[in-house]
Amino acid sequence: MKSLVYAGLGIASLWLQLTLAPAIGLFGATPNLMLLTVILVGIRWLDPWLFVYGALIGLAVDVLSHGYLGVFGISFFLVSFAARYAGVSMYENNVLSTAIVVAGLSLLEGVISLSILEFLEPTVPWWLWLFQKVVPVS
Repeated sequence: MKSLVYAGLGIASLWLQLTLAPAIGLFGATPNLMLLTVILVGIRWLDPWLFVYGALIGLAVDVLSHGYLGVFGISFFLVSFAARYAGVSMYENNVLSTAIVVAGLSLLEGVISLSILEFLEPTVPWWLWLFQKVVPVS
């Protein structure tokens, strides 16, 4: 039953990412709603299948981004570990602490994916990708 919930959530977030996210993006930066679902599911539901969900959602983003296959899969997988750890260790479960954790984990995902891209393509400066791709979306 839990796998059906994850599948439905993944399909819904994919649909929202493709239809709604470009419409609500500001100044050309579209929010990554699929990453947001991985982080929020990790904070709220402490389920062991979260890591598989994060990797599969990351692979879906990889397929849609037309970049290197596996970069977002690995980064979403690692962020799901951090989200679960943050969900376990949060003392107060209010909106402010959740927003701070989501912002931090979003930046962490950007740093992880940029580190992988820097490893694969060392000619592009790392700081340029960080301030042009990660910070506006986070």
